[in-house]
Amino acid sequence: MSKLSQFSNLPQNEKEAKEELNEKFNLYKDMNKQQLNEQLMQEVARQKQAGSFDFATLSNMVESLKSVLPETDYQNVKRILESLR
Repeated sequence: MSKLSQFSNLPQNEKEAKEELNEKFNLYKDMNKQQLNEQLMQEVARQKQAGSFDFATLSNMVESLKSVLPETDYQNVKRILESLR
């Protein structure tokens, strides 16, 4: 799983951005919910150990998605976020 901090380093052009997005999609598309959660928890643990986990930035990102997510999805993301503290 990519580090969340890597997503702030956007590729320099649209083609690279699209390719990176496709790679990420292909990496995770066949995983079930449990596998995705395991990947997330492993990545968070790595970031916490390295001192690079930034709960505030993640929380702000989730809040920015509120207007585009259905309420149930938003609440689910918030629940997951709170479990990462």
